[in-house]
Amino acid sequence: MTDSFGDRLSWIDQALGRVEGGLNLLAGILVFALMFLGVAQIILRTVFRAPIFGYIDLVEVSMVGFAVLSIAFVQRMGGHVRMEVLVAKLRGRWLWLAEAFNTLLAVSIVAVLIPYSWNHFMRAFEFGDSTIDIEIVTWPAKLVVPLALGLLLVRLLVQLAGYWRLFLHPGLVPVAVPVIRSIASQAEEEIGRSSEGAVRQDPGRGVRR
Repeated sequence: MTDSFGDRLSWIDQALGRVEGGLNLLAGILVFALMFLGVAQIILRTVFRAPIFGYIDLVEVSMVGFAVLSIAFVQRMGGHVRMEVLVAKLRGRWLWLAEAFNTLLAVSIVAVLIPYSWNHFMRAFEFGDSTIDIEIVTWPAKLVVPLALGLLLVRLLVQLAGYWRLFLHPGLVPVAVPVIRSIASQAEEEIGRSSEGAVRQDPGRGVRR
């Protein structure tokens, strides 16, 4: 069963998902680059006695990227740590109402954090804040935080609309909300993946001759 509001919400969800996926990819590239930088730092320091000058500054500036760039993507996938002792026992309207209430709390918290992080960026921009060793300006890294939180706020509002839609009409197909699976279903999926991987590695396994 579908509806026009669900179709529009699905379109918004997909468009927003492309932005979140791109930022998640960028965060992965930053992590990958930082791994190479760490390996180079260890080799240069231990073998050649020539560590990378400003290594700490580079890590300090780059780590904010992979710390917050993926936050909206993880929210979209339902990957954040959740306490489901009570929520997991709910079904139907009560489940969607509880999810909507939790999302509304998250919206309130993120809405409070955004102006504070923006003010933090503005102070760094106006005062010309920089790192200690190689004096990298810090305002671009600090600007990432309110932008990432702003994207997270949009994602939460989309999910809030999705949960409210399901609360009003529980029979509709879930749209723009993460469907949290039970521990048993996740375990069954992991077992299935492990079995498929074992068959690929040894196609003859389990074949009686």
